[in-house]
Amino acid sequence: MIQRLRLYARKFVAPLLKERLDPGRAAAAVFLGIFIGIVPIYGLQTIAAVGVALLFRLNKPLTVAGTFINNPLLQPLIVFSSVELGCLLWRGSFQRLDLSTLATARARITKEELFIWVIGSVALGVLAGGVGAAVTAIVVHLNPKASANSTLRERVRFVNGRFARCSRTARSFVRWKLRLDRVFELLAAENLGSGTAVDLGCGYGIALCFAAYGDSRRRMVGCDLDPHRIAVARRALGNLNADVIVADVRHFELPPAGLILIMDVLQYLTPAEQSTLLKRCCSALASDGILVVRVHDLDCGVRSAITMAFERLIFACSGAGVQPRILSIAEYRAVLENSGMQVEERHFTNRLPLAHVLLVAKKPGAEAGR
Repeated sequence: MIQRLRLYARKFVAPLLKERLDPGRAAAAVFLGIFIGIVPIYGLQTIAAVGVALLFRLNKPLTVAGTFINNPLLQPLIVFSSVELGCLLWRGSFQRLDLSTLATARARITKEELFIWVIGSVALGVLAGGVGAAVTAIVVHLNPKASANSTLRERVRFVNGRFARCSRTARSFVRWKLRLDRVFELLAAENLGSGTAVDLGCGYGIALCFAAYGDSRRRMVGCDLDPHRIAVARRALGNLNADVIVADVRHFELPPAGLILIMDVLQYLTPAEQSTLLKRCCSALASDGILVVRVHDLDCGVRSAITMAFERLIFACSGAGVQPRILSIAEYRAVLENSGMQVEERHFTNRLPLAHVLLVAKKPGAEAGR
């Protein structure tokens, strides 16, 4: 029972800790948290922190953590500094404090003294919050993992927004696909180039939406054999510069492209057809263009066996009438390198768990060729 509660708590807390951790928003969360912690609204600081985090869509745990600056250890220093700053701003000089002043301190303070304390705490909150925000922005910016996670979250938010007008079934599929398939983490960390983006076997157009993030004018081209999925892709890509059609990847006319994606398609083709398609893609790429291919990893032992069993189940359910045909990574590399591509491998395991390799092949530019 305790273990289950811990698991639920972890599932609830983990997304909160990771939400909106780009440098700007993280810095804003810390600034507001420290500011709220210093101003004298005792008893309401946590509520206020959660409220502003929701209002400005900031990281809630980070905002609340900033209010912890007001603790029994630092509170006397915060009150003293607030009063001194208030005196400087209101009276033009610091208030002189000595033992006789403290001995004659009154139990009740005047309205002027309260006002001085308030304006001083506001000034101190701005100063301390600014320092905390600057340090946070630098730390987050220098942390590549946090930056990558932030980029991924922004892209996922963009893609989910594009599918908001689609049916509930399509929205749910896309949402879970983005959560479970780690290929999108890798794509978010890659340079997806510029120029026309092509997705062969585009399905719902999720990867095309991913590539369109940050450049809504980028041309998107895709094809798939499923008319329903193409209909969903057209609705999701909506007012973007997209052209998706029902077509077979073997006969699809490839436009000159800066990015070509092939995700989970090659296994439906014969080895000769796979080789021909990869060569066509390499020829269609412009200089410095990128070809991204996701294939199964056959060298991961048990995970590879699970991957192949899962793939055979998909083929059986789809009525393809054939078994998945998968080449070795060395064979795929040979085809790409013989076509003049520079190839890198990204081995990864999905959350199901399924073992895959992302082959990222770049076409050398004209200067590299010389």
